Amino acid sequence: MLSVGVVGTHAYWTDAVTVVGASFSTGFIDLKVNNVDANVDLTSISLAAMVPGTTTAAVLTVKNAGTAPLKYTAASTATNADGKALAAALVVKVTGDAATTGSAPVKTCAGTALAGTGTTLSGAVVSTGRLLSADASETLCIQVTLPATAPSALQSATTSATLTFSATSDLS
Repeated sequence: MLSVGVVGTHAYWTDAVTVVGASFSTGFIDLKVNNVDANVDLTSISLAAMVPGTTTAAVLTVKNAGTAPLKYTAASTATNADGKALAAALVVKVTGDAATTGSAPVKTCAGTALAGTGTTLSGAVVSTGRLLSADASETLCIQVTLPATAPSALQSATTSATLTFSATSDLS
């Protein structure tokens, strides 16, 4: 028996393309309050000789001076050096108003409180991260009230508060 086989070769065509020019660089976030990076003066919210029912308020401008979006929060710490706990009695309201209404001793933020904002001077004032695009800003009106139901034990009480704004590039 005889067998015959055919042996052949196959030819393949090929081609390639190189893609160039991809470049990557990072952006940055730069949180500013009232156009300042640190130690913003908020004496405009101070109110001496508060009595039950008085309110004071001030407007802050929060800005992202960076090139990447950010989320910010704000927390407050307050002192009670005299032991009378005035900070715990004060009620905080944060709105998106661009101006205050009225004058001392009843200076207010007329709008509705923003979602995710706190009501005390000890803890989160803006607890839900607020998104700011690159080079964007927003105003916050911060109001502090001594409720009409404040006890007489708070007479001659003193407290001071510090607001700390923090930003992150984590937008989740």
